[in-house]
Amino acid sequence: MFLKLFAKECGQMLKSLIYYLFLAAVVFFYVSQVGSFTPYSEPLKGQEESYGIKASSDKQQIMGATLALLAGEYEANSYTAYPVGFYKNVVLTKEKQEKIHQILMDCTGLEEGYTDAIRESSEEAPQTEDGSYIQIAGINPPLLPPAEDLSYDRFLRHMTKADKIIGGGSSYASDNVKNNAKTYATYEDAKKIYDASLYTDRISRGKARLFCDYMGIVLGLLPVFLAVTRTLRDKRSMAQEVIYARRASSVTIIAARYFSAMFLTIMPLFLLSLTPMLQCIYYGHQLGVSVDVLAFGKYILGWLLPETAFVLACGFFLSESVGGPAAILVQVVLWMVSISTGGTKLVGTVGWNLIPRFNNDQATDVWLSVFGQMVRNRLLYAGLALLFMAGTVFIYHMKRKGVLGGRGKNFIHRNRTL
Repeated sequence: MFLKLFAKECGQMLKSLIYYLFLAAVVFFYVSQVGSFTPYSEPLKGQEESYGIKASSDKQQIMGATLALLAGEYEANSYTAYPVGFYKNVVLTKEKQEKIHQILMDCTGLEEGYTDAIRESSEEAPQTEDGSYIQIAGINPPLLPPAEDLSYDRFLRHMTKADKIIGGGSSYASDNVKNNAKTYATYEDAKKIYDASLYTDRISRGKARLFCDYMGIVLGLLPVFLAVTRTLRDKRSMAQEVIYARRASSVTIIAARYFSAMFLTIMPLFLLSLTPMLQCIYYGHQLGVSVDVLAFGKYILGWLLPETAFVLACGFFLSESVGGPAAILVQVVLWMVSISTGGTKLVGTVGWNLIPRFNNDQATDVWLSVFGQMVRNRLLYAGLALLFMAGTVFIYHMKRKGVLGGRGKNFIHRNRTL
């Protein structure tokens, strides 16, 4: 019974205009964002300052750059923060401004004159021919020298206090402080990244992560339209009473709809991944590197499938319980929050975000450091998908029995189980 209904549901969806609009959007996003295959460039010795940038590990530089940033925001009373993922310009009260001032005094030993101290420090920074200071992506940022007796641990405690005063999500949070100062990467740094991309990630894994990063953006929203369309189709055709009277259980009917939608959502991703996978294989053959030929399949199933399952399950549940427009509205809000949260850091942003970001086909060490978070994240959304589908089955069964709404009065199999 299930396979027959599954095949029928797939056939119905393949006749839907919404499904082909979904496919068009996915393909367009893939072509416009993922683009062509980009080979990795092996670093060569002697390139000096052309190996990219990295977060500085110099504690004095981190403290100086962070204190300069805090002093600048303090004097303007304008603090940048992302407390719940969205950008927020924070203006503090006089009382809170005094607390920030106290933190600056404790960290620098200065009661005032922060701008002058920053300017004096900046005069020592490298300059271009026109006399401007080099500040590329945080390289050589303005520095406010910390007090001589300020330890790094005490500095971190002060920055944690500042972050709480601002409301969280600022550049002074413990996870963000280390990103306030950057430096040029060395040949050894670049060579380590290159080798990891070839031999740890085996080329295809890094490319698969980038593929999933982009595809995760569209799959965090578009599948809800498929769920809503399927739910509304019966209402438009006035087919509820006929369906309610079928001998198939509610579990079988809902499962057929759900898994057919999931199947037709995920299968195009496998087809799209064939081209970059073949490119990886060819590139690996040229370099003599063993490519992971299953990488795209594993990442699609482990990364994108739980996300798709959640979005579809949420769509079906809300469509059955409160209606299609509400389902779309809720998913749009979830999508916006997820995108905004990931937008502050495009590499290694996981947490409990529906749309984890990893917009880099290298950075293997960062990926390995957040892999455990990713596993827990995907298990969470897979579990939530199951809960939503269980709720959908329950609501649908109650409708068939006539408990929720009147159209279930013709359900002739009242004594059947779910």
